[in-house]
Amino acid sequence: MSSPGVLGKGRTALVTGASRGIGTLIAREIAGEGGHVVLTGRSAAELRAVASELAAAGADVSFVPADLTQPGAAASLVETIERQRGGIDLLVNNAGGDPLREFHAMTIDENLRTLQLNLIAPVALSHAVLGGMLRRGRGHIVNISAMAGRVSFPYTEAYAAAKDGVIGFTRVLRSDYRPRGVSASVLILGAIRGAGQGQRMLDESGMKASGYMAPAGSVARAVVKAVKRDRAELVVMPGPGRLLRAIMDYFPGLGPAVNRATGAGATMRKIIELRDAKAQDSRYGPRPRGHQRTSGSASLTSEMTSSRSGRTSASSVAHR
Repeated sequence: MSSPGVLGKGRTALVTGASRGIGTLIAREIAGEGGHVVLTGRSAAELRAVASELAAAGADVSFVPADLTQPGAAASLVETIERQRGGIDLLVNNAGGDPLREFHAMTIDENLRTLQLNLIAPVALSHAVLGGMLRRGRGHIVNISAMAGRVSFPYTEAYAAAKDGVIGFTRVLRSDYRPRGVSASVLILGAIRGAGQGQRMLDESGMKASGYMAPAGSVARAVVKAVKRDRAELVVMPGPGRLLRAIMDYFPGLGPAVNRATGAGATMRKIIELRDAKAQDSRYGPRPRGHQRTSGSASLTSEMTSSRSGRTSASSVAHR
């Protein structure tokens, strides 16, 4: 039994990581189906800008800032939205990212934060929305995963572990709750161009996008397709994605061989060096080369803004 009626008028979707990049595209695609979309991310200013842009295009949208790496943030976020919207019909766990540094060079806490953002937060949000979905007898959860673990992409140990964990979590969640009206799907992304982490790496390295990269808009379309057709898994990459993923699983040495042949390791080391140098710049003043600073924790305040009324109300989110 598939999840009935989670898109369209009178329904509410929550999209994480919606302040920029792929999350913004996903929110726009879902809003095009006619329902209300709640955006969340760490930056209130960026969320406000995205909400204004979507509203100007006719979308019914609001936003609630939240830092999902903080304890209790997922439950507090869901409580806030359910109180103001009456329930969440569709959850898209899109928020994620990887600092792209060598595993041993990061502290264990830094590696655990990668797991928190990419695995624990989706699990926590799914847990928080599930009760309401079951009471209403409808709901769908879409989790965004990646091919990183399957292709042994360099310097992504914690990220790859999290993304593979998301696949397993989604499969069991779907099996257990789909007969009760709440379904789950996972999107497994290959390299993406035009937005997101893949595009940021291209920008930093000065490389051009290849034909093996899928456009960011295809991810947004795949989210809606997964919900409408109740698909268990969709691989988003050019060519026979599911076949390539199966081959990588059957021949685990193939991924590292391809990475060596394409120079992926050398490219990643270049990006790491650029980021490390930029981090030094930010701490000690200008240096010959630059590194992107990692963002700090966002405020634990929740602000929900309706694009239709233009009113803004801010309230402190209680974290358990």
